[in-house]
Parts: sequence; C-alpha cells; structure tokens
Amino acid sequence: MAERTRLVVVGNGMAGIRALEEVLARGGRDRFNITVFGDEPYGNYNRIMLSNVLAGIDDPAEIYLNTLDWYSDNGIELRAGVRVVRIESFAHLVHADDGTSLRYDKLILATGSRSFFPPMTGLWADDKTLADGVFGFRTLDDTATMIAEAENRSKAVVIGGGLLGLEAARGLQSRGLTVDVVHAGPTLMNAQLDDPAGAILRKSVEALGIGVHTDRRTTEVTVSDGRLTGIRFSDGTGLDCDMLVIATGIRPNVGLAQRAGLTVERAIVTDDHMRSIDDDDVYVVGECAQRRGQVYGLVAPLWEQAKVLADHL
Repeated sequence: MAERTRLVVVGNGMAGIRALEEVLARGGRDRFNITVFGDEPYGNYNRIMLSNVLAGIDDPAEIYLNTLDWYSDNGIELRAGVRVVRIESFAHLVHADDGTSLRYDKLILATGSRSFFPPMTGLWADDKTLADGVFGFRTLDDTATMIAEAENRSKAVVIGGGLLGLEAARGLQSRGLTVDVVHAGPTLMNAQLDDPAGAILRKSVEALGIGVHTDRRTTEVTVSDGRLTGIRFSDGTGLDCDMLVIATGIRPNVGLAQRAGLTVERAIVTDDHMRSIDDDDVYVVGECAQRRGQVYGLVAPLWEQAKVLADHL
C-alpha cells in the first residue's frame, strides 16, 4: 500500500476545517495523515454566532461546528492551543511555539484574520495588552471576557457601526449596560447600505435606546488610576465609558506567509486552485487568501474556496 501523504493545516477556524471536511468527503482519510494546528484551545466553532453568545441567546457549547471527538473520529491529530511560528518551505517543515517541528507533504494555510485596532493614544497598556476595559470582538475568549467584565461595568462604547459593532452594542445592552455606537463613516453599515437605508437603520438603533455618533474619529482612550474613563474625538469632544469594544474591521493574518517568502498583497496570493503562486505544495483558504485580487470575509465564497481546494488536492 502506498504511503499516505502528510497534510498539515495551519488554522482551526471555519474555512480551514471546511476545506478538511471537503477533503474527507473525497476519500481523504485513506490518502492523508492529517494534523491541524489551532491557536485557540478548542474545537472549531461558528464565529458568526459569537454575537448570540454575547447577547445570552446561545450558550458557547451550542456554537461548536466540530467537537473534539470529530477530529479523533476522522483520524485527525488536533494540536489545539499550539501556534505555528515558522514555515521552512524548502525543507517542508512547520515549527510550532511549543518547540516541536513537523514535516508536511502538503500544507494548507487557513490563518484567518484578526481584529483591526486603529491608532489611538492610550489604547494599549503595553505591546500586547489592551488598556483596561478595552476589547476586540473576534474570538470565543474575547466574548467570554466581555461577558465577565459586563458584570461590573455600566457604560459601554462600541467603535464601529458595521454589522458586528451593532450586534456587540445590542448584546451589551441586553446585559444591562448603557451603550453608544461611534462610527467614522457618515452612515451606519455604509459598506452595505446607501444613505436613506442607513438613516432608517439609525432611527431603529436609536429607538432601541442605543446612542449613535457618526462622522466621529476616535483619537484617544482615557484611563485614570488604571481604569478606563472614556474616549476623545478628533474635534475635541468625547464620551465617558468604562467599557470599550473595537469593531472596526479585520486584517488578514499574513505574517507567517510573509516570513516564509510567499507573495502577499492584501492577503496571500493564490492561483485558481487556491495554491500559493510561489509553492505548489502550499494551499491557502479563507480570509487570509487573495484570489484574482479579491479577499473575502463572507461564508459562501469561503465554502466555494474549500471545494476548489479539495478537488485539486
């Protein structure tokens, strides 16, 4: 019997695991030895449902797409909570932050995206830690921390008037906080809505008791005695708050690919088979992939990418 190909997946999010499901559906279990590395210490979960967890509608356990049993049932080694820090493409090796290295025949990069934090004075307590009361809204851990902190906070501001920001605002309001939304654009959800539709949405949001502040650029986060006290705008005005959620978009995680010498523009550049244009043994899927100039953050095109990748692999 021919030796099985070693397939390594970097990223345990929705796109990477969907690609694996497509590979398994094509008989991949008999052809590959599969290892998945994931930053987070969990199985794969539905990031879209985090807003429901924040609002208390769903329990965290209800948003898992693949339980830990699914990995073992399919013969997949899951290295949960282990981050790949370096790829040696010439030697076909990945190096992880726990000191281990693993050889691959085929590699799938599904490193996804991270929250984008705009430049603001006082946003960071140090190089890696956000100031007191400041949160991104991207992961299950972010959500759990926000829920815990909401218990002893009273006034929240959400920066970002897109869908995620509005969902975060409603979720925090449902936990008893007073909430304001601050948006740099002239209308809420301006990526999806024109001005008249944005005006209707604003009325609806304000009718829920959520304050809306558009055309405002936040330049400073104010902290006193180690505790968040508010934010200031470029025009000198500001808002008091003791909780701040940043929902100003995402940026693809491309550092690993860049260090490995792969071509990166807005994201990791692929051909029409979802392979890196530099390396036939490296595939890319999800929000970290750029195909024909496009980078997608929506589920439908990512599912399509997963199918194309699996067909080719």
